[in-house]
Amino acid sequence: MFEITINKKTIILKKNYFIAAVFLLQCCISFGQKQNPIGCGTQLSQKEETAFVKSLSKIKTWKKGNTKKAATVPYIIPVVFHILADGTNINNVFTKEQMKCRIDDALLTVNKDFNGLFPGYAMTDPRFDAVKSKLNIQFVLATVDPEGNPLEIPGLDWHPEAHVADGYDAKIYDYIWYGKNSRYYLDVLVVDEPNTGQGPTGSGHAFLPIQDAIPRVAFNHRYIGSTCGSHASATFAKVMTHEFGHYFGLKHTFQDDCDPVNDGMADTPPTKVAEGCTRNVLNSCGVYANAENHMDYNTECQNMYTRDQTNAMTYWLEDKTVAKYPRGVLWDPANLSAVGVIESDPTANFSSSTTAICSGKAIAFKDVSLGLPNSRVWTFEGGTPATSTDQNPTVTYNTSGKYKVTLKVTNSQGTNTKEVANYIEVDQKSNANYTESFTGVFPPRGWEVMNPDKGLGWEKRKGVGHNDSSCMIMNNADNSVLGALDYIRLPYFDFTAGQNSQMYFDVAYTKFDDVSPDVLKVQVSTDCGQTWNDVYSKTHTVLQTTAVPTAQANNWIPVTDANWRKEVVDLTAYIGNSNVSIRFVNVSGYGTRIWIDNVNVAVTQAATPVSDFASSMRDTRCTSLTAPFVDVSTGNPTSWNWSFPGGTPSSSTDQNPTVIYEVPGSYTVTLATKNANGSGTITTKNNFITIVDPYKTSFTEGFEGSFPPTDWEIINPDNKLAWEQRIGVGRNSSSCMVMNNADNDKVGEVDEIILRPADLSVGVTDFSFDVAYAKFDAVSPDALEILVSKDCGLTWESIYKKTHMELETFESADANNWIPSLDSHWRTERVTLSRFKGEPNVLFKFKNTSGFGARIWIDNLKFNFDSKETPFSEFVLKSDKLCSDLPIAFKDNSTGEPTAWVWSFPGGTPSSSTSKEPTVVYDSAGTYNVTLTASNVYGAGTVMTKNGVVVVKSKNSLPFLENFEGSFPVQDWQIINPGEDAITWEKRSDVGKGDLSCLVINNADNPTAKVDELILKAVDLSSAATPYLYFDLAYTQYLSVFDPEPAPDKIDILVSSDCGVTWTNVYSKNQIQLQTVSPPIQDDPATTTSNETNDWTPTKDSDWRAEKIDLGIVKQQKNVLIKFKSTSGFGTRIWFDNLKVDNGPNLAVTKPREINNLKGVQVYPNPSANVFHVVTPSSADSYTVTVHSAEGKMIHTETFSGGNNTEKSINLSGKTRGVYFLNVTSSAKKTFTQKIIKQ
Repeated sequence: MFEITINKKTIILKKNYFIAAVFLLQCCISFGQKQNPIGCGTQLSQKEETAFVKSLSKIKTWKKGNTKKAATVPYIIPVVFHILADGTNINNVFTKEQMKCRIDDALLTVNKDFNGLFPGYAMTDPRFDAVKSKLNIQFVLATVDPEGNPLEIPGLDWHPEAHVADGYDAKIYDYIWYGKNSRYYLDVLVVDEPNTGQGPTGSGHAFLPIQDAIPRVAFNHRYIGSTCGSHASATFAKVMTHEFGHYFGLKHTFQDDCDPVNDGMADTPPTKVAEGCTRNVLNSCGVYANAENHMDYNTECQNMYTRDQTNAMTYWLEDKTVAKYPRGVLWDPANLSAVGVIESDPTANFSSSTTAICSGKAIAFKDVSLGLPNSRVWTFEGGTPATSTDQNPTVTYNTSGKYKVTLKVTNSQGTNTKEVANYIEVDQKSNANYTESFTGVFPPRGWEVMNPDKGLGWEKRKGVGHNDSSCMIMNNADNSVLGALDYIRLPYFDFTAGQNSQMYFDVAYTKFDDVSPDVLKVQVSTDCGQTWNDVYSKTHTVLQTTAVPTAQANNWIPVTDANWRKEVVDLTAYIGNSNVSIRFVNVSGYGTRIWIDNVNVAVTQAATPVSDFASSMRDTRCTSLTAPFVDVSTGNPTSWNWSFPGGTPSSSTDQNPTVIYEVPGSYTVTLATKNANGSGTITTKNNFITIVDPYKTSFTEGFEGSFPPTDWEIINPDNKLAWEQRIGVGRNSSSCMVMNNADNDKVGEVDEIILRPADLSVGVTDFSFDVAYAKFDAVSPDALEILVSKDCGLTWESIYKKTHMELETFESADANNWIPSLDSHWRTERVTLSRFKGEPNVLFKFKNTSGFGARIWIDNLKFNFDSKETPFSEFVLKSDKLCSDLPIAFKDNSTGEPTAWVWSFPGGTPSSSTSKEPTVVYDSAGTYNVTLTASNVYGAGTVMTKNGVVVVKSKNSLPFLENFEGSFPVQDWQIINPGEDAITWEKRSDVGKGDLSCLVINNADNPTAKVDELILKAVDLSSAATPYLYFDLAYTQYLSVFDPEPAPDKIDILVSSDCGVTWTNVYSKNQIQLQTVSPPIQDDPATTTSNETNDWTPTKDSDWRAEKIDLGIVKQQKNVLIKFKSTSGFGTRIWFDNLKVDNGPNLAVTKPREINNLKGVQVYPNPSANVFHVVTPSSADSYTVTVHSAEGKMIHTETFSGGNNTEKSINLSGKTRGVYFLNVTSSAKKTFTQKIIKQ
């Protein structure tokens, strides 16, 4: 599929099937299971529609005033393809060379399309010859990146390890180059699945200039070009041309209606859908479509733009002021020079595989000059060859010494020379101590990176380091070849006069799991790399310096001193050797990143040690801490004297002791060392160990100090947007805490903040906070959750969770930019902590799950320990659905540990209660108020009245009929559409049995296993002894000449007489059983771009079949729900019409139930855990009570006399939970039947 994206959200709409679009402009193409082109609607938000219409008038005005003749010099557009995937999602891994081949082919196609150079351009429909147009433009691959460095391969930014699946993933912003360092590129982001929800078959999307979005094209790796392993045909590769059309301002030629304005281009006829390549056929708007237009979906014949389209693109190409992100800056000569697309004054520069070697070894040189030089002359002092005109020569040095390298480059703009004296060092060994912290060039001078598989290798990382801002890393998180070896060699050393020689470095690492064995080694060679010996080797479990959950390991970054550990390597065995080579070796276990900093080679050290130590466990929110200490002293100590005040033991002479701390506080650690030469230094580290002291005193956190507050921890797995402080916004304060989901566009992304632990061991704890939130829309499900742990974070229990709909405190028309400025914008949330009473160390965690919605604002987080407050009364309805004649359960949710409750239920039975969790029956449809006052030992709490909290819907009586002639969804029907996608139950107004309207579920475009449900309004079957459901069904199963796999669509119909608590299946048919057309519709092999079963609609009576379903399982029940459940097999549409619920043919001979009704019987509580109480009328009659299981087996019976003793207890303890049927029959043959629920 391909699409234009409007605003920040994406909803995929499929063409040809009349599905209503939502609110975004998009466009998509797909050739999946059914080989049908699938499009999406063109509907902009109001703001964007206004901007687009305004742009049309500007284009028109510009066109009239533009006296320039057609350009004789083409617009030159620099393009870069960011490769952010590796093909593993479809088991089609590609190489860098294959991708280079594909992008060359893709740009060749685009350039030919824009310039009308394909033969098809001359053979388009003659009707459009007068408006056919081309654009003098050339898309050229950039050769220089935004940092001013030459690209290894022109136009190719190679990051397959990024594994970006979704084209809307926020990670793409890390790779976009448009505007970076004032350089401008047409960015093509190559990913697995560019269009959210379309899977690996969606092809791409782009943004228009009128949109407030950084310009870019997202594209599926499998469809780039049509060669070198691409999955695209030569015609389908033209989809890139389509996306570039969007990039320069064009909409689809088809829209949602036949408005002549349509796509804004006067010379493209109005079109509602992509209708194929057939000419001489009037479309649904009564005109001949410009089917061969690049902005249509007919890839088999896309060959032209129109004059108005090229005028519009030219307008945007010339624009540098209208669009927020203008396209006119792309072809500015200064920019083209900066990105290496046109020649400029050359600047000579070169690099080499290393600068230090042993004699007889070779070095690979690379010309990295700027300005597009076309010739060069190298001079290699002391090398063989001594000169070269190759771009990237290899040179051998056979004699010891230091040598100069010179490069002179030339192009039409001039000549430039770079000369570096003593650049190459041959057999030069240092006897000085060496330090490298990776702040300069990488690899550092004299180092050599060896990357045998040409994949991921050792690299520099800016912004991360141990006591500095850079380090060296090896990315095993994306190094998926198990056992892959990567090396980096240090400069050469002379240990002839070495003393106490050692190497030490800082390492940071967290293992992915126990079975991803990354290994770090240090090796030494004394024969110029012919042989190597291990002097250090640690695998993942031993190498680990910080433990984090597996879900965070891939993206973990060391940010604190405690994340790093110093490693010491003994090199005394090499003292006296004049030729010492040292290298790091990484063995990938497909684990995580290994971080290295502050590498030291101490050839000569003091005779006595320098004391130092580390520990992987330095702080905790738990009640105790076990800290393993590691001696990292230099100078080869042989004895150790540790001091651990506050720890157990308090001292030790072990080299690596383990110490236990059990009291909150911060602790100092001291180490003194010795060796045979005497005492070393004494090292003391204050506050090295910390056990966080829990909150014990009541407090309110208003976020007005430092952030995060002391001893709070932010968990930010993707290292992007996180919980943060917002100054200038708050509820009765000057700041608050906020989570920015408005820009957190990875749906489902989790961000957490963990509070300092709290001591709940004394009394009652009141917990509350203020929240403000304005949802973006109904389908952007931000969620706020609070979790609690009483075992130091080992397990977490949710105590509060609200999604966008219930979290909302204010409705805003501009939720993206809304800020709570009034007290009424905020709501206080109170959370009961009763079940954690008595716990001395409790962790609280605020968890945000992004729905790409809006900001969640938090303020005034309040803990009141050992509270003496009266309750704040609160309650919720336990029942998901509210039905008349059936019990509705209420749950007390008051804070303050109430001990008494007073409920009022006007209109209900009972009308009042003192139970903690009462159940109430409402006999009539309507809206009802409920009031609760909760009390505790300190008195009566607040009075909570919720007006209209109970809404009981009316029921249908028999007979019930529905032919879908009216509005849809029918009043009081419930559509359940998980995921809120575009495909769900809908009305069709051009198809029906006996009319032109019906119900349909479109499984033709519904993903496999997708469930959609439809619950009808409740029906009263109390008078029906033989109820039946009738409806007309039409269906033909999906068949394909190209794909023999079945498409197992399925329909289930279920009924419930307990308000949806339990459901019983009364109808289930798969695609074969559903088939109504005989013989089945067949797929025509001659129509390769369509499928007849997919497009079929029932047009005659014989296409339909009448279905009749026995509803006896719910006969004589007062409130029955009927649910239609569709399980998609990615098959075809299923059609329904003329629904009817009525009593069956035996109704005429069945006595009306009302005659035998036994009135005055009550059953309570219902539901119940074990005991049900049955109250019968006071009379001389005797009564027989029976209870049957849902399967019809009698499990209880007893007979008793009436009179004054009118209450009996029915004990169902020992019976399984579920639904049972209770019957009371009097000696006068009157009966009472009710469903009861055992919890």
